[in-house]
Amino acid sequence: MPENAPPRQEIVIPAGYARAFHVNKGEILRIGQVEGGQVGDVIIFNAHDFREHFHVGESVVLNAFEGTGNMKYITKFYSQPSRENLMFTVVEDTTKVHFVWNGARCSPKIYEIRDKVSVPPHRSCQTNLAEAIAPYGLSADEVPDVFNVFMNVDVEGDRFVIKPPVVGKDDYIDMRAEMDCLVAVSACPSDRATTNAGRIKPLKVQIYAP
Repeated sequence: MPENAPPRQEIVIPAGYARAFHVNKGEILRIGQVEGGQVGDVIIFNAHDFREHFHVGESVVLNAFEGTGNMKYITKFYSQPSRENLMFTVVEDTTKVHFVWNGARCSPKIYEIRDKVSVPPHRSCQTNLAEAIAPYGLSADEVPDVFNVFMNVDVEGDRFVIKPPVVGKDDYIDMRAEMDCLVAVSACPSDRATTNAGRIKPLKVQIYAP
């Protein structure tokens, strides 16, 4: 994007909630921090056919074959089989630390088992994303795989361990849309685990014209 160019749209996502928006082909989607230490859950649909959406497993495998990513960092976001179309390409990433090999998100069952809390009243990324896409005629059953942006997870033995985020207040990821997309981002409401370093915070989305 041109240096110092203003975004065509800027959205501050409140802590613990989600927002949905369109990103046109060729535009740059920037997902950035406001205070630092905040994880986001991102879902992506083909704006003209919601049956096509981002797929974690296919993206990780194809990035591995292409040499364009690993278990914490991918640069190409592909849709599910049988489509397998390129949806976004990362053009800049200031951290390269994300949870990219598992498409799960915090949900009522996760909070019940892990944190012994009920959803509601506690919020979850599943709830947030379902609310965000509802105006587009999509249901909670249609929330697809999630890209856990800025989430810091390591594999230790035979399990994965959530660690405090390493992302600072000036960090961001820039992604170029390779097709018209509907995107929703949740500022993760997890405040019991180390996911967001113990305190939930907002995220900022900026969309730049080509």
